[in-house]
Amino acid sequence: MRHVNELLRRELAAYFLAPMAYLVLLAFQLVAFLNFWEMVDSLSQPMRAQGEFSTLNDPMTTYVSGSPAFWIAVLVAIPALTMRLLAEERRSGTIETLLTLPVTETQVVLAKWLAGVVMYLVLLIPFAMYLPFLYYQGHFHFDVGPVLALGVGLSTMGMMFVAVGLLFSAMTRNQIVAAIWTFVALFCMIVLVPLTLLFAARQRVGWAEAVQFTSILHQVRSFGVGRLDLRHLALHFSVCVLLLSLTVKIVAARGNR
Repeated sequence: MRHVNELLRRELAAYFLAPMAYLVLLAFQLVAFLNFWEMVDSLSQPMRAQGEFSTLNDPMTTYVSGSPAFWIAVLVAIPALTMRLLAEERRSGTIETLLTLPVTETQVVLAKWLAGVVMYLVLLIPFAMYLPFLYYQGHFHFDVGPVLALGVGLSTMGMMFVAVGLLFSAMTRNQIVAAIWTFVALFCMIVLVPLTLLFAARQRVGWAEAVQFTSILHQVRSFGVGRLDLRHLALHFSVCVLLLSLTVKIVAARGNR
């Protein structure tokens, strides 16, 4: 575990030595502010707020899961944060040097994945830091339970997304190629699955429920209203374990060449 901690500190330091992390953080701060501004504007208009939030325990349901800007930011940020993790190591040849140290491929992959997860969680902070102002200054006493459920769900979702990006970063030496394939994979998970669900629901086919269970947007909406389905969390963790295992095998195979 000591080696993982050392590698994790190395990866986090590498993030902040380049401008990419700061640009992504700034973009998420802007998105969070605009979403919060729109939510406050909606709540300040009683008729509009009643129509949007009357069936919800927490405005975060619309604040995050119903925000196209948030999902676009995720689609851009995850590839940007993960593309260099292993691709740059392979391009520069430092992966061979790294693997000659007393560390295993599993430790290297785990440390890089944890670094990506930490950065992803940092990106979510701007969305949460406005809520105390809404609660105490705006006197909108929303339910804290759905906020916590949404936080847990977004965290495990992010762990899965970072694992996707890390896998593609391990498969190529080109960071841009890794970013493009990560974007395509996340686009399919976030956008195409709900479209498939819409088609299946209209056709009333038997597999519509299975598609709904795997839909990221459906899962996040459920988290936002306080339904923390453990099956969804198990799905996220299972995909993480599978993708990280594949990444370890790829790193080991490339390192032995």
